[in-house]
Amino acid sequence: MLALSHRSLLNKAFIADGIVSLVAGTVLTVDAGPLASLVSPVIAPAVIGLLGTGLLLWGVFHLASARKEGPSPLAARISIAGDILWQVASLAVLAFAYASLTAIGIGLIFAAMIGVADFLFLKLKGAAQAGMRPAA
Repeated sequence: MLALSHRSLLNKAFIADGIVSLVAGTVLTVDAGPLASLVSPVIAPAVIGLLGTGLLLWGVFHLASARKEGPSPLAARISIAGDILWQVASLAVLAFAYASLTAIGIGLIFAAMIGVADFLFLKLKGAAQAGMRPAA
């Protein structure tokens, strides 16, 4: 059982991000075909499967980094940068592929952006509480 009461906010954010990423990655990988047709009529299931695989790796990274004393400053920077890149990539998909996305696809992208923004906020706040300084 995870004893969460003594863990820092950053560590808790890493654990939560890891679990959510593993669950989402599993769903995307297992159900790539049906999800691809829900998101867009032109997207290949392999793209959804690749996204799922990436999320599985992202989840493992977060859970491995959250062990013992919690994430290192480098792991926190990588995670924060990854969340920012996710937001930028999501906006790019919405800007350049909007016409080929279904309403469900657009909604899923927005929902993912909100979830990632929440984790990003918690990681930034947790890093500040831990005294981690931004990279210069």
